[in-house]
Amino acid sequence: MVKRRTLTREKVLDQANELIADQGLNQLTIRALATKLSVRPQSIYNYVNSLNDLLDQVGLRFVNELNDALMRRLVGVSGKEALFVFAREFRRGCKQQDYLAPLLMNPDDLRHLERTHIALIDLYKQMFTSLHLDEKGATGLVESTLYRSALFGFIVQEIGGFIRLPEAQIDERFERTMQLAIDQFTTID
Repeated sequence: MVKRRTLTREKVLDQANELIADQGLNQLTIRALATKLSVRPQSIYNYVNSLNDLLDQVGLRFVNELNDALMRRLVGVSGKEALFVFAREFRRGCKQQDYLAPLLMNPDDLRHLERTHIALIDLYKQMFTSLHLDEKGATGLVESTLYRSALFGFIVQEIGGFIRLPEAQIDERFERTMQLAIDQFTTID
């Protein structure tokens, strides 16, 4: 009797995600993942080309999950309120999976995760395009850069443990930070 193959790409990504959550991003190896899945390391290579490809697939799935959540929350929302919703939802997603957030926040990691990087840029552009914000003009570029810097910078500080305040105060500080950045948009209400 032939043993049926039960390993799937989803199982590989689920277990990689779980391994990262339990042991940290730097502890993910093909061998550790194979051990967790009770398969030989060679079996993992049926679904990924390399450890970097595995991380890219995990990161891409994370961005797609953020995108799905964002699109549900942004239905019927426009203007500056959409910028707030995007910021809050993006932060919420990064906090929920803070073990994966470094994939999106670390420029060195992100540069090697091409599909994740492209998906993150597309997610951001999709939001700005839907608000009819032009990033090509000097004003639009500065406004969007300020917004992105405030959002990503705050999340990096929060997840990195640089903001040592009670949760309610951190939430208030986030709202005020994003309010300052969003107030700089002169082309939307």
